[in-house]
This record gives sequence, C-alpha cells and structure tokens, in this order.
Amino acid sequence: MVHPGRYFCAFLLAAIGLAMSTGCATRSTGGIPQGRPISPLPRAAAPDWRDEVWPEDYALTATFGEFLAPERFAPFAFDELIYSWNVRLPERQGFRLYLRVGFEDGTHSPWLYGGYWGEVPLVEEQRTNPTFERGRIEMDQLLLDRKARTWQFRIVDEGPEGLTVLPALHVIGTDNDHVEYDSLAASRAASLTTPVLDIPFRRQISAAGEAMPDRCQSAALASALEYYGASIPLDIIEPLCWDPEYRYPGIWPRTLGAGSQLGFDGYIDRFRDWDAVRRTLAMNRVILVSMRMPRAGDYIAPPYDSMGGHIVVLNGITDDGRVIVADSALGKDGRGHQLQWLMEDFEKVWMHTKGGVGMVVCPPADAPVRTIVPAPFPADRTRRR
Repeated sequence: MVHPGRYFCAFLLAAIGLAMSTGCATRSTGGIPQGRPISPLPRAAAPDWRDEVWPEDYALTATFGEFLAPERFAPFAFDELIYSWNVRLPERQGFRLYLRVGFEDGTHSPWLYGGYWGEVPLVEEQRTNPTFERGRIEMDQLLLDRKARTWQFRIVDEGPEGLTVLPALHVIGTDNDHVEYDSLAASRAASLTTPVLDIPFRRQISAAGEAMPDRCQSAALASALEYYGASIPLDIIEPLCWDPEYRYPGIWPRTLGAGSQLGFDGYIDRFRDWDAVRRTLAMNRVILVSMRMPRAGDYIAPPYDSMGGHIVVLNGITDDGRVIVADSALGKDGRGHQLQWLMEDFEKVWMHTKGGVGMVVCPPADAPVRTIVPAPFPADRTRRR
C-alpha cells in the first residue's frame, strides 16, 4: 500500500537534492537555472525553443504514485520534441516517463511512453516505438507529422520503494520548416576564441580489457567524466546507458541520466552554428556529439569513409577551422585520441545529418579548465576536392 504522506516528503527532498546538485542544473535564487544557455539562437527565425520542468512544478494526481507536470504552451508550433532528465535516485526507486502534446484544434495525443529510470519491473517483450496517427516516439525523441503547440509530462512511480526525489526535465522543441544551414559559413570564423579541452580518450573496453562493441555513448560519457576527475569503468556506465526494453545502448536521455546518477548533471541542446558551440565550450562544458556520416557526401578530408549513428566527444575548435574530437570507434588503431576534422566536414555529419544534437555534461563547481595545443592537421589525409 502506498502511503500518501511520502509524497509530501518527495517535494521537500527533491528541492534539497536539486540545490545540492553540481553544475548547470543548480537553480539560482532568481528562479533561472544557473548557467543554462536559454537565450534564443542568434538568428531571426530560430527553429528551436527550450524549456524546463523542475521538481516543484509537479502536482500529485488523484492516483497515488503519479506526478503530473503542468501543460506548457510552446513559443511557436513544433514538430519535434527532445527531452532529458537529471535525477539521482536512491536504490530501489524508479519511475516511468510519459508525454503528450496538444494541437491547435484542441485535441491531444495519447500519453506516449518516453522511457524509464531506476529500478522498475521490466517488460519481457522487446519494446516497440510508441506511435499514433500524428506521430511517433523513436526511443528518445518525439517526431510529429502535424505541428503541436503544447507539451506535458507525467511521472509514474513504479519502484519497489516510493520516490523521494523527482527528475528535472529539459526539453527542446523544433520547427523543422525553419531549419536552415546556408548561413553557417558566416559563423565559421573564430568570432569567439575558446580553448581546446584536454579530453581523455576512452576506448570501448571493460575494466578487464574486454571489447564492448557499439558502446560509443558509454565511452564518450566516460571521457567527459574523466576530464572532470572521475575515472569510471565502462562496466559501471554501460548498464545505466543501456535500455533493456528497447535493447539499445545509445538513447540520449539515458546517457545523460547515467551522468546525472554518477554526480554530473547535463542537458540536451541543439547547435545550429559554431558560435553556440564556442559559448558552451567557454563554460568548460563537454559536448557529446550525435553524428552520422553517410558514404555519399561532398567531403573534403574526413578521417573515414562513412559512419552510422555514432557519439564522439568534442574537445574544441581551432582558430584555423579544425574540430578536435575523441572518437572511441578508432581505439584499436590509436587514431581516436584528438582526432581532427575539417570544420566543413564535421558540420555535415553533425549539424546537417543529426540536427546539431549534443548532450552537454556540466562541470562540478570550480572544475579546472585543462587545455591542449592540437598538432597540425595530418599531412597524410587526402583532400577529395
């Protein structure tokens, strides 16, 4: 039997836990997430908007064990919604996340399953992506065939013990009709000089040296946490990133959830221009880049011929237009450490193919900025133009 009194404690403990958190999810006294880059993108018709739900925003529903966030109106209509959570759950606690959107005709989508965190009873059959007549969720993002104007989340407590903390949710909505890339060249100039971070390189291997293939997201997160001083084996990170119901290793909110559970908050962002990247790096934040490199492409001098869905860690950008990354896919031949791309090529495989999605990991308080001076661009890389 669920005791209703425990939910009164949940709000208090959630607020305390949030105040103690590290990095950019800490709430300031003015009610704005401290250090979060919420300002609009520097374009007249920015295609993205951002919003957040904090633990104190939830309301306990009539059904004990369910917490309902308020329905929010978006600044403009959207056809894509990406979300992530920050929370450190105690043992034997867990929840499932559901979301729905509202349309201009007053109708709503059904409640769509958006993922789980912590300890919950798992479904036996492999989970399929939730769909309805106007869209679908592809494991970690809502894609709509018709634009929506509102969004709302619901948290369902399903752990063996009742929730004592609630997640902070971070949301990005996109109007894909207004996404443009032809103006990116203007932002390639180094209008803001930023350091190239000394991100450690982590291979896709266990602590015992055994290969862990297709675990690029776990290796990327391990690199980010090691940069901040926490060297954590992939054996610990990988089970948190892995979704046993979808049977998939690289779901965005779970990767950030793993970082949060291990003590490092983060959020998903979209990077539509290089100045936005530089501003984030200038705050000593590590960007885990979601990229894909189709074989057919007008590339100049890429480090490989093609790549499927992949996660790399962004060290930084040089003043002469190179992008430095840590790429765990190249661990065996030793090229993955401080791998160099030409900015034009990386722009295509990140901003064009994946919409500039990046998982941003936030530093603990007073984390030092550790930098490198990259070597020259490899002379043996053949230019294809």
